[in-house]
Amino acid sequence: MMKRLLIICTVVLTACTTFTQTGGLVKDLKQQKKVLMLNAKLKKLQIDFEKERANFDKLTKEAAEANATANSVTTDFSTSDASSTVEDAKATIKKLKEAKKINKKLAKSQKKLDCLQKKISKTQDDIDKMDKTVEIYNK
Repeated sequence: MMKRLLIICTVVLTACTTFTQTGGLVKDLKQQKKVLMLNAKLKKLQIDFEKERANFDKLTKEAAEANATANSVTTDFSTSDASSTVEDAKATIKKLKEAKKINKKLAKSQKKLDCLQKKISKTQDDIDKMDKTVEIYNK
């Protein structure tokens, strides 16, 4: 009976000692895991930002062309022929609506870029606050 009690006490003491020693290691590993997850999130946000910037550049060119076309079309009215003036007015309305649509897309893309930039900054700040470096060992 005494031997069993001694063995049980030894096992419990060993388990407690092992648990307290690995507690710091577990905490460090959790911290490293969090840093890795934040780095992955940061890279994804940066990729999304670059894609949106490419889309924004494309929309900027389209908007510049549409605005130039809309500006030039609005000055080409003549009062000599009423039916052609009506046709010109309809074409002008169409061009202006197209320019408005592209400008809305451009504004939406700009807002998305701003939002992504804020998320990138926030994630980078979170990583900096962790102030941890993760070492990856190759086996």
